[in-house]
Amino acid sequence: MDIGVQLNHTLVIQGLLFLIFLFIVNLIYVKPYSKTIDQRNARILELTKEAERFREEALKYTQEAEKILKEASQKVNEILEKARQEAKAEAEKIIAEAEQEAAKRVETAKREIQEELQRAKQEVEKKAQELAKIVVEKFVGERVEK
Repeated sequence: MDIGVQLNHTLVIQGLLFLIFLFIVNLIYVKPYSKTIDQRNARILELTKEAERFREEALKYTQEAEKILKEASQKVNEILEKARQEAKAEAEKIIAEAEQEAAKRVETAKREIQEELQRAKQEVEKKAQELAKIVVEKFVGERVEK
């Protein structure tokens, strides 16, 4: 039984040409494509690592910035509290000085009123004595010597 296929040199030549074709296709298309894919994968891996490093660095800077803001906020609160205390102390000092000044003025006014009252009493006494002399003179009819 003959199937009609004979092994001859054309089959070997076709096999060699196919192998040469595969070699050329591998050389021209597959190797550069594989190289490009490998380079791309390496670049992606590199960029991923770099992005992760940048993310960690950004997280570190964010935490550092939050820490600085917290410290600044505490310092601001301390400064404001100190300023409030100083303002309160200054206000209390001014109020105390004003109270002392008012007390001095009241004391001075009392003393002046007391002196004025004394003078007025003396004046009234003097007038009362003169009036009494005049009344006595009118009743007695003579003049009383001073």
